[in-house]
Amino acid sequence: MKAGNKIKFILVASCLLSVILSFSGCKRRSERSDVERVNIAFQQWVGYGPFYLAQEKGFFEEEGIELVFIDERLDSARRDAFKDGMLDCEAGTIDLLVSKRAQDTPIVAVLEIDRSVGSDGIVATKDITTVEDLIGKKIAFARDDVGETFISYLLYKKGLSLNDITVIPRRPDNAWEAFVNGQADAVVTWEPWLSKAVQEGAGHILISTRDEPGIIIDTFNVREDLVENRPQLVKKLMRGWFKAVNYYKENPVEASRIIARYYDITAEQYRRQILGLRWQDYSMQSHPPGNDEWINVFDIVAELKFTNGRISSKPDAQTSINRTLLESLYEDSK
Repeated sequence: MKAGNKIKFILVASCLLSVILSFSGCKRRSERSDVERVNIAFQQWVGYGPFYLAQEKGFFEEEGIELVFIDERLDSARRDAFKDGMLDCEAGTIDLLVSKRAQDTPIVAVLEIDRSVGSDGIVATKDITTVEDLIGKKIAFARDDVGETFISYLLYKKGLSLNDITVIPRRPDNAWEAFVNGQADAVVTWEPWLSKAVQEGAGHILISTRDEPGIIIDTFNVREDLVENRPQLVKKLMRGWFKAVNYYKENPVEASRIIARYYDITAEQYRRQILGLRWQDYSMQSHPPGNDEWINVFDIVAELKFTNGRISSKPDAQTSINRTLLESLYEDSK
């Protein structure tokens, strides 16, 4: 085995091993024999909180499912785990879906989780007041992640590109620290780190998805073989999610107390941080026009990634998104 291939193999194996260890180390076990275990992985984003709520309130168990949370935030590891059949589903932004589909990862988006309307953004030093001021500056963000997509989109609209800035690559969960430590003039990140960068870095929010809504959408992505061969199982997961979203909207104080501890923040902080996102309940997603919007965002992101050389070919949006289960979600729920 060549040295380069050997190193690649070790890195992939290490990532997959972390998934295995997280899966086997999960503490919560259902005592019901008719409950099926399904695993999920995602990054630390406050918009995914209803997954924790659904598990603790028993919404998944009502559907005959125990959701096992895999602590694997590295997207490349999740990609490899999907390809190896080790990971069942994930929550992620459309740009991560684009990257995975461009690498033949067998997953499809089946519902929209949320869209960012202020919870993603760029925190910069006080002297940076426009997107054009970022030219030549050191900007920290995670490569091939939503931060890169957001700043690429903003630069593109100004006739600029990533070549006009100095990229300071960081992991998604510590990019904000590069700004706080003075290693970067700005950082592209999301909550809860967006607030931390402002508070601890003496910076300001230059621009956020409140100013540019519609480009960052999170979707629930499932392995294609489960969608094709186990559609009822996937529907149970989807119904559990929607139960949690509805419960939060009706009981925000109690629900935020349950969710907040997973993010090591107070319930009040959690309620404040989700003001910058919008959960899409079933009634908001079950109409066909929503499909056009998802496809449009997918194609925009694919074009940006292809232009920036982050993917070698643009994946097909039509085969990357599957709304058939969403449209018939409650027809066979009894």
